[in-house]
Amino acid sequence: MPSVDVIVAVRNEEQNLPIFVEKLFALAFPPDVHVQVVFIEDSSTDGTRSMLRRIGGENPRVGYYMLARGFGQGPAIVFGLSRSTADAMIMMDADGGHPLEVLPEMVRHYLDGARVVQCVRNTLANRKAYRDIGAATFQLFARSVTGVNTHEQNIFFRLVSADVAREIIRQPRYWRWLRFPLPRRAGDLRKIPVDSQERVLGESKYDFRRLVNLAIDGILSLIPTARFAVILV
Repeated sequence: MPSVDVIVAVRNEEQNLPIFVEKLFALAFPPDVHVQVVFIEDSSTDGTRSMLRRIGGENPRVGYYMLARGFGQGPAIVFGLSRSTADAMIMMDADGGHPLEVLPEMVRHYLDGARVVQCVRNTLANRKAYRDIGAATFQLFARSVTGVNTHEQNIFFRLVSADVAREIIRQPRYWRWLRFPLPRRAGDLRKIPVDSQERVLGESKYDFRRLVNLAIDGILSLIPTARFAVILV
């Protein structure tokens, strides 16, 4: 039976966890596929850890790890990938920004032979105007510097097969920003357009400084070594 782990990094998501788990296991996944969720708790200061213990004790398809200290969302997701033994893994947020209802479609594409199923965000409701402007500016600048079209990975919401996950784990340059060269062989990559919103509950953990640092990480992780050397010269 094929298995799929939903890998979710959480920090101060006490309110979201019960809603997320309830909605996840109410989805109509393809038959004969075992789906479970693995939460990676990363330096929460609310009741997230207690909530994970409660939900994990009630549902055998809910697993979790609690990191000793905060490493950030990207490294936490990669930690989850490294601990998974599933045939495929889905990376996503628990705050409502990544629509859960597309997960069954992602799994179907995987069963049809896709190695990566990448969601591409069409719209993002409730986002502040300065973040819209910043995102557009970053995509333009990143493409001019790296030669990579970042729009097709404008969110890290995706399914990857186990072999792709191993490649990500072996490349620390991709850990913080969670973007990497997508496969181009026919059939290996499927894309799903999604409409999303900024958050359902709670506040974003990315202030202006963290967003700038994330953008720098993204550019440095994508730029090829040869291109970087040319820019420096």
